[in-house]
Amino acid sequence: MQLLPAALISGFLLGSQAVALSDVDEKPGKYVHLSFDKLRGNSYEEAGKGNKPSAELRKRDDGYEEIEIYNEQNFYSIELEIGTPSQNVTVLLDTGSSDLWVSSPENPYCIDSDDTKPVTQLSTSTLATSSGTATSSGNSGIATVDCSEYGTFDPSKSTSFRSNNTAFSISYGDTTFASGTWGTDNFDLGDLNVTNLSFAVANQSNSTVGVMGIGLAGLQSTYVGVNSASSGAYQYENFPMALKSQGIIDRNAYSLFLNEPDADKGSVLFGAVDHSKYSGQLYTVPMLNMYRNRGIQNPIEFDVTVQGVSVTSGSTIRNLTNTQFPALLDSGTTLSYMPYTLTQLIAGAVGAQYSQYTGYYSMRCPSENNDTRLNFDFGGFQISANLSSYLLSSRSSSSTCYLGMIPLTSNAAIFGDNFLVHAYVVYDLENYEISMAQAAFNNSDSQIEVISDSIPSAVRAQGYSSTWSTNQAISTSGSGSGSGTARTTTTSSNGASGARNAVGDTLAPSPLFLLFATIISFFI
Repeated sequence: MQLLPAALISGFLLGSQAVALSDVDEKPGKYVHLSFDKLRGNSYEEAGKGNKPSAELRKRDDGYEEIEIYNEQNFYSIELEIGTPSQNVTVLLDTGSSDLWVSSPENPYCIDSDDTKPVTQLSTSTLATSSGTATSSGNSGIATVDCSEYGTFDPSKSTSFRSNNTAFSISYGDTTFASGTWGTDNFDLGDLNVTNLSFAVANQSNSTVGVMGIGLAGLQSTYVGVNSASSGAYQYENFPMALKSQGIIDRNAYSLFLNEPDADKGSVLFGAVDHSKYSGQLYTVPMLNMYRNRGIQNPIEFDVTVQGVSVTSGSTIRNLTNTQFPALLDSGTTLSYMPYTLTQLIAGAVGAQYSQYTGYYSMRCPSENNDTRLNFDFGGFQISANLSSYLLSSRSSSSTCYLGMIPLTSNAAIFGDNFLVHAYVVYDLENYEISMAQAAFNNSDSQIEVISDSIPSAVRAQGYSSTWSTNQAISTSGSGSGSGTARTTTTSSNGASGARNAVGDTLAPSPLFLLFATIISFFI
């Protein structure tokens, strides 16, 4: 991750959920349930249960102030058994990328001793890809990674491994990378067996742990990593697609339940919906294709249209805007990124003040009985959360809180973990639709229903057909102004996409920004 001098943001909450083999549940009803631990920390090595994000204001030698975020990364990890005989490897489960890769024991970055753990910060939801040549970046061969901590896969020791002799290469916004070769092998998760699954074995990587991407096929490195209009681009069956093709689930869809903010566990349910995990009605909205004007035919990420934002307190409702804007649902980001004007409106409504020195909005922490709620409307239904869910406590002052929202010059948003913990989200990767409802934290018995066609019990939202299409300035009247294509594609000097660059260059770009800059470069 790149850090800019005016505001030190150590990182962003990026999912890793530790899934033991005993937590994998495959039922005759044709679904797969993965339960995971929610771990937080400044790096994967330091992450633990119960850690909460917090902020500290520091003064620098040059007189400027900076905000440092603690426990800023949220990790979701899963243990795999690969090959014949099986080899145990831990990888990060990631909804924001689409490739599965593991490290080889021949990786020159691996250290051979039990020395101090390396400090790496893998941003798994921020895929930046290039496939076609297995080249790597960075200081090749410097042994900095304790590969034994999470395991490696040696293809020469698996009788079922088959290499297809195709080069693999992927890089992330925090400068971690992996390169190697594509192949297939058998995977076991408890009683679940997936045969001939495509994955990559990285013989070079400076990352501590591999990645299991379960995102859309359009984000696969074999497709986005090369110009998708060229003859060399192709898509393949990744993990969710293989579950369907092998008859393990009926539909390429899954439900994500992050559970309440202080919970230690969450779950992902492939091929089914758990009606006990939400309250009210499950509503469906279409995914947005943000890159249609770049030759991409289908959505490659989980963007949806936000139709309005309001703040409520008791019986008082304050409508902030009815202007449409796109929002990326990103379980790999801690905070949320909002259009600059909207962030101002929200801050004004809750009494927060912006500091140009820190890049954050600060306010007096609300009392425990404060009932102020922030509501996002998606066209006839809302996802609502108490204001405290969007606040970071200060380590230096018990009375000071910081608004967990980063203002953007773009009129697009990224809804991170502080939003998604309050939503039960069903991702339909075949119909390019997302169904959402207010998450329920009542610990009631599961009510699982298999997804065979459409999402069970879900109905189209009232505003389903009213989707965002052009950039509009956020307005309190909701009328908006301006025009433009779905997303700007200029690249700033720090490598971040102009569509999602931080305001005034005062904020550190999320690795997600660097992803889109890299993707776009392949289509310009």
